[in-house]
Amino acid sequence: MKKPPLILLLSLSLILLWLTPSSAETTSVQISLSDRGVAFSLMQRTASSYFQLRVSELNPYVKESPVQIFPLFYLSIATKTAPELVWEKRKGKGWGKIAKEMGLPPNFHGKYMSAKNKHKKSSSAITDDQIFEEMMIIRFLHEYFGADPEVLFYWRAQGLTYDDLFLGINLSLRLKISPGEFFSLRLSGKDWRFIANKVRVPYSSLSQPLKPVNKTIPLPKNSPPEKNNKGKKPKKK
Repeated sequence: MKKPPLILLLSLSLILLWLTPSSAETTSVQISLSDRGVAFSLMQRTASSYFQLRVSELNPYVKESPVQIFPLFYLSIATKTAPELVWEKRKGKGWGKIAKEMGLPPNFHGKYMSAKNKHKKSSSAITDDQIFEEMMIIRFLHEYFGADPEVLFYWRAQGLTYDDLFLGINLSLRLKISPGEFFSLRLSGKDWRFIANKVRVPYSSLSQPLKPVNKTIPLPKNSPPEKNNKGKKPKKK
């Protein structure tokens, strides 16, 4: 049996690399491309609803990683700065550093850090930037779905991805049951298609979000520059 040519092996390696989603988080639980796509749609829809945006307006911010929109939008709200202006500061910097540069205090995400620290086993977020990102994503899940931050941090510490948290919390509220069963199945290696079949809901419907439990928050807008009216005569009344 002939060995495949080297060029074929290199091509296959590049294809697999391209299909692997880029994300800052590293977790012990793997998630399929199909499940990741469903979670991505759910994240977009919840963010669109909560921050009063069209889904198309999220496109510039989700190419690197969908979860980037949550620290971005919370920084935008806290500093009263339009998202596109905050995003411009992202080049070569993490969210923690940007928050510090924009004058936010170190305890900006205080109560969420407190909830995180109650678990002896920490999550995969270890750098300041990863921790800041995690705080903002947990904050969104808490504010949008009403999920308990301590429960969210517990499952993060077990190795679940942000995709899993979004899909599990949304489905549990939809069916009015605890998400623990879903998360345990994920830890055992079952994917979300298996879980959807188990609870008899269409797999595609996992991306349909419930309405937010709290009041939605509009994002600051980038005000257009004032026109220079110098030299113009005032209009007569």
